Amino acid sequence: MSNPDDIINVAEAEVGYHEGRDADGDWNNIQKYSEQVPGLGWSDGQPWCATFVSWCALQAGAAELFPRTASCATGLQWFRDRGRSSDYPAIGAQVFYGPGGGSHTGIVYAYDSNYIFSVEGNAQSLDSAVLTPRGFVRMGDIRVGDAVVDPEGHPSVVTGVFPKGVRRVYRVTLQDGSTVEACDEHLWKVKADARKPAVVTTLELARMVANPTMRVRVPQIQPVEYLAEDLLPIAPYLLGLLIGEGGTTSGGLHFTNTDPEILESVRELLPADHALVPHVAGDSAQPGNWRITGAGGKAGNQVIGALRELGLWAKTAHDKFIPGTYKLASAKGRLELLRGLLDADGTIDATGRVEFTSCSRQLALDVQEVVRSLGGHAALNVKTKVFYTSPSQKTPKAASPAYRLQNINMPFDNPFRLPRKADRFRPRNGAWHRRIVSVEYLRDDEVQCIAVSAPSHLYITDGFTPTHNTNATGSAEGDGVYYKKRSRRDSYVYAYGYPAYSGGIVSADPSWGGTGSGGGQPQVVVVSLARVREAARKDAPAPGTPMAYRDGVLVVERALAAEGLLDSRYVDGSFGTRTISAYAAWQRRLGYGGSDADGIPGHDSLARLGSAHGFRVGA
Repeated sequence: MSNPDDIINVAEAEVGYHEGRDADGDWNNIQKYSEQVPGLGWSDGQPWCATFVSWCALQAGAAELFPRTASCATGLQWFRDRGRSSDYPAIGAQVFYGPGGGSHTGIVYAYDSNYIFSVEGNAQSLDSAVLTPRGFVRMGDIRVGDAVVDPEGHPSVVTGVFPKGVRRVYRVTLQDGSTVEACDEHLWKVKADARKPAVVTTLELARMVANPTMRVRVPQIQPVEYLAEDLLPIAPYLLGLLIGEGGTTSGGLHFTNTDPEILESVRELLPADHALVPHVAGDSAQPGNWRITGAGGKAGNQVIGALRELGLWAKTAHDKFIPGTYKLASAKGRLELLRGLLDADGTIDATGRVEFTSCSRQLALDVQEVVRSLGGHAALNVKTKVFYTSPSQKTPKAASPAYRLQNINMPFDNPFRLPRKADRFRPRNGAWHRRIVSVEYLRDDEVQCIAVSAPSHLYITDGFTPTHNTNATGSAEGDGVYYKKRSRRDSYVYAYGYPAYSGGIVSADPSWGGTGSGGGQPQVVVVSLARVREAARKDAPAPGTPMAYRDGVLVVERALAAEGLLDSRYVDGSFGTRTISAYAAWQRRLGYGGSDADGIPGHDSLARLGSAHGFRVGA
């Protein structure tokens, strides 16, 4: 097979084919492709995007050029094992989507500088979150009869699941930084200024938010009650104090605090035969520095054992987090956990403004989640250029960024136990208290809506945001074979696998002499596989300059994400403030400081990142 036309023609001939329905009318993933691909008959009734590609390759006489698998992740690894994967699109390539390329796949038939055009079977992974009594689950995994959380605290179940085909998808951003992705026809219950509450579509919401004189808000949610038994190994308030003021990296379990009320609470909540004793250095006790001891020494310390099980033992301040079992505890347990954290590391000023600060980004995000789950809200901001001093150190020393949860609003409960803080707290309640600040188009994508039994018709999605269920009865479209158009800059597009066509890869990339493609028939050139692989390795940004908006940025952003320095949500091909901050953190990790950690790639720092993550930097 010398060119990709054959497999593209096979795929395009299938556009419009749909899977089957169950007796109750639900789409069921039963299709013709699984049984026609030797070895994949077992995959019938399951997501079938990878099976569809294998079928197309078989029908086109190119079975040896593509992986035969029903798994996206296995398919991508097949190309990687043969040295034929890249961040760059090509006509006739297999495209992989989602985290690690394991969520969805299709066949590229054209692309230009901004978009890829593909043929894909089955719906994509639906990754929007829906809150259930056991935590968040993917929208794509929701089924009729599943229990969901009603923002008003009533029992609620899913009464309908409706695939909607390909729609325009928008990002809705709230003032506290939470975001939700929804299609143009999705419904929202909102209140604008003094107007009566109304149910509007995403497009109507966009017009309202675009009005600079209008303040649009979503409803207040009640504290979420999970199906939790609270069989927790450490009392939630004590764990909050230990996360905030505890030390686990130098010998035993240390605790630093001078408040008599807090010290008394620690003593009361420790297991039997455990004690809070002064820490002695040299011949004298250190003021405010304590050790938590157990019967039988360190080996018999139940608190240390519990911290090990929770993954919190030997964590530095930068690595602390809230264990998942505590984030899914009862509302009472989560409130006590929050009180311990805020009594330890929270502040409240004379006007009642509450703030929590940590050098651990994950901990700050976890605290924000707990606040939201209790019906509150808080905005996360990062303070850079932080300097540290101590009584024995006169010269300020550069410190890690401070992650600050600011304007923590708790409408239902006092988030402090410590009297000197709790006495200052003033609840600021409001039925409509989270403001929507922007509605922006993202991409065309496969979407799904649900109907719920709650009297309010509301359920909870990403960021603990209340949203309205569908008012439709369903869709005539189910999962099937579609033409798709997606932005190349979106982080959902992960990688491409290159079949070894005898003539090489057919590309419309202008940098190789092609003319680009607007989705129709492109003018292309044939590029050898070796040249494609070399370009993919070399297209890193030029040293010493800020990176432009280009594919090479994705290479670097993915490396920063793999290093834990950049949230995967912001791997988008745009070298903006988040990427600059992440690259500056990489520079500091290498030992650069001050103006040398400016977030602008230099040759040495970039080469060392490339050496660790498989790309090469030119001279």
